[in-house]
This record gives sequence, C-alpha cells and structure tokens, in this order.
Amino acid sequence: MTAHTPCHTLIIADVHLQPSIKSFPHTGENSLEHPINHAFLQFLKTLAPKADALYILGDLFEVWLGDDISLKQYPEIISEFKKLSTQGVKLYLLFGNRDFLMGDAFWQATGIQYINEPHLVTLYDKPYVMLHGDTLCTLDKGYQRMRTVFRHPWFKRLMLHLSPKRRTAMGQKLRQRSKDASLQKPQTLMDVTQDAVCDLFKAFPIAQHLIHGHTHRPGLHLIEAPHTTLKRWVLGDWRPAAFIIKVTDNGPELIEFKP
Repeated sequence: MTAHTPCHTLIIADVHLQPSIKSFPHTGENSLEHPINHAFLQFLKTLAPKADALYILGDLFEVWLGDDISLKQYPEIISEFKKLSTQGVKLYLLFGNRDFLMGDAFWQATGIQYINEPHLVTLYDKPYVMLHGDTLCTLDKGYQRMRTVFRHPWFKRLMLHLSPKRRTAMGQKLRQRSKDASLQKPQTLMDVTQDAVCDLFKAFPIAQHLIHGHTHRPGLHLIEAPHTTLKRWVLGDWRPAAFIIKVTDNGPELIEFKP
C-alpha cells in the first residue's frame, strides 16, 4: 500500500451560514433554503473531500449563540463536517467576529480542531500566517474596543449563562447593529492598515504569505520588503460567489467556487 501523497489544502472564511427560520422567524430566513447554505453543502460534498486539510478563518456562521442552541440549527452541515473528519480530512477553525461562542460540544460533533490566531503553519514546506483579519483593521477604534469586550472570557461566560431566549434576542440585535454600523462607516475605515500588516510580518519573519478574511475583498496584495516580496492573500465571502484559496507545493492560488 503506497503512502498518501499530499495534494492540496483549502482555506475559506466568511461563509456566514444562515440560522434556521425557527430561531429568527421575523427575518424570513430559512437555513434549508438559503443559497449560501446550499452552496456550502455542495462545497463540503465535492471539493472538500479531495483536500488534505480545510482551514476556516472565521465567520463560518452568521451567528453562533452557544452549542446548546446553534448545533440544532445546522444539522446537515454539522454531519458533513463529521463525515469529512472521519474520512481523514483535517479540519481547523479560528474564531471570527460573529461565531466565537463555540464549545466542546461543537468540536466533538464536527471533528474540527480549534486554532488560535495568528496561526503559523507550514504547508508543503512553506510557512503561512493565518488569521481572521479584523485585528488588522486598526483604524476602526470603536470596533476594536467592542472586540476586546466580546472576546474577554467573562463576557463569553456571561453570554452562555443567559437563557436561550435571551441569547437569541441578543443575537438578533447584534446582527442588526453590525449591519447598520457597516452602512454608516467608510470602507477605508473597515479595511486593514499597512502598518498592522507589516507588524504581523515582522512578528513572523519566516513567513512570506499572510492569509486572512473579514473584509470580503478577495485579492492578492504585494509588499516589497528589503530582501523579498511579501504576499497578503484576502479571502472572499460567499455572497453570491465564493472566493477561496487552494494551497499546493507551488504555493497559494485564489480560486472561485461556483456551485
């Protein structure tokens, strides 16, 4: 029996899977019918099984209100993750700004492994730094203050001690506030800053590739350093097309997934 030859790794972010209509009845959203959820299920059943590993760089879900609530909202997707894991595909996830309340039940149900950010990993003999990307948007002071509060352990404990009804109501309110704030802020305020990117490369001098999401602006940005060219890869969201990254021994490639 021959050894498995590494082929490629897939990296995604900002899928924003939609919760079921049972949780948010007034929005008219039904996770079983939402095009994003359909597209992502196709991805899990077609492209993902062919990969060595799948990295999810945050905001997989539009909102995650705790394992006791949200595991029931995405049964088919949770099942597909577990199937991938048992088939040998390595699954990794770091938190986004929408879905940072996952717990032990989520990791066990899906087979996904949690990773901290920024995450330094070697893929096919090349080092990469991965993160969600919101920490690079340093001009948005209000968002950074909010993020510090939301990511604090006491805030997470407080949220998970609330009743499901209270958490659901808060989830609706936070989603709407986030949408309203995005409409009011200029795009330059919500984008990453060059200083933050350069500081991250300085913190990880062996890496020439940085991969992140959050901004929903897929593309490749080059940074000329004294002795090399650094590359910042930005993932897209899934509305409507999905821009993902495929990494092989030749390096990364930004590709479009068309369900």
